[in-house]
Amino acid sequence: MADQENVLDQLEYLKNLIENINGRIEIIAKTLQETSETASLLENNEYQKSEDVKISIGSGLFARATLNTDKILVPVGSNVYIEKDRADALEDLKANIKNLNDSYNSLIEQKEKVQNNYDALVYAIQNARGSN
Repeated sequence: MADQENVLDQLEYLKNLIENINGRIEIIAKTLQETSETASLLENNEYQKSEDVKISIGSGLFARATLNTDKILVPVGSNVYIEKDRADALEDLKANIKNLNDSYNSLIEQKEKVQNNYDALVYAIQNARGSN
């Protein structure tokens, strides 16, 4: 009886782990997409097409602003930003994309291993019930 509870606990743990990994994969995929789009924007100079822009100031109100495209503000943490030129900012984004891809692939591998363990446990439970 205790063994059966232990197996069911393992099954529940693996199921929760798979869900957790799926959530992390989804977050990384969204971040990867956004980062790739930003890198593409910088590479193609899309942001330089119009120097007259509107900036939301809240409550549906906008202010006109002039866009200075010489430098990009890059976050370094804790609401601190540094100025970088476009090439350096793009280089940073490409490094981030590589790291995100590595993390994504690592999570996919982890998920496959956990899923295989989950499937093997389900199979063992089904076989044990079938032989009883």
